[in-house]
Amino acid sequence: MRRFALMLVGLAGLPLAWGLARAFWDGLVAGMLGEGWLTPGKIGFASGAAAMTALYLWKGRALSIVYVFAHEMTHAVVGLLFLARVHRVSVGETGGFVELSKSNLAITLAPYCVPFYLLIALGVCALTTWLWPGAVPFWAWAAAFGALTFFHVLYTFDTLLSVAQPDVREYGRLFSYWLIVSVNLLFASLALTLSGQTGAAAQGRRVAQRTAEAYAATGHALAVPLRFAQERFCP
Repeated sequence: MRRFALMLVGLAGLPLAWGLARAFWDGLVAGMLGEGWLTPGKIGFASGAAAMTALYLWKGRALSIVYVFAHEMTHAVVGLLFLARVHRVSVGETGGFVELSKSNLAITLAPYCVPFYLLIALGVCALTTWLWPGAVPFWAWAAAFGALTFFHVLYTFDTLLSVAQPDVREYGRLFSYWLIVSVNLLFASLALTLSGQTGAAAQGRRVAQRTAEAYAATGHALAVPLRFAQERFCP
């Protein structure tokens, strides 16, 4: 019953995922093609993202153990937030695991949704900027944000596509993939704003507009068969 309910949530959320994807693309295009696209932040973000993508394509899973560490640490940290006790953590090149005293949806799926290293970089950036303003040029932070955003996305989807994940099966593939894609797209939009690709308010409007359009289009698409069924069976 729980998995069926989650499947319905995933189905209902598909237009949201599509709206988030379109909003991210719109923000990326607006940043790269708009005025002042050759800014240090935009160049830094694009350079970091391109470098990480090239490394992934060249060396494949060379950084897998780095990703596995982040994956298991995210399980553990989110578990601690839900007052779970961490009994054991194992990290290896081919995989890892965390033994916790409890589990729930957030603990199980958090590693696929939360960019562990990006959040650490954001925290270090905020602290450094507060304590030593201007010590690190913004383009360097933007490059780190781009590289870490793409690191999380590339290795997360590599893991999901190459290894059967019990975390995903536990809550159903449709719901799990919908949640993972949607949250990653939200973080991707956040990365765009933090690197200066686009303004936060403008990106927020894009998300709201594209999501509304996606649900409106879905409503129109569903109205056609419903109208046909009503005319056919309820004359």
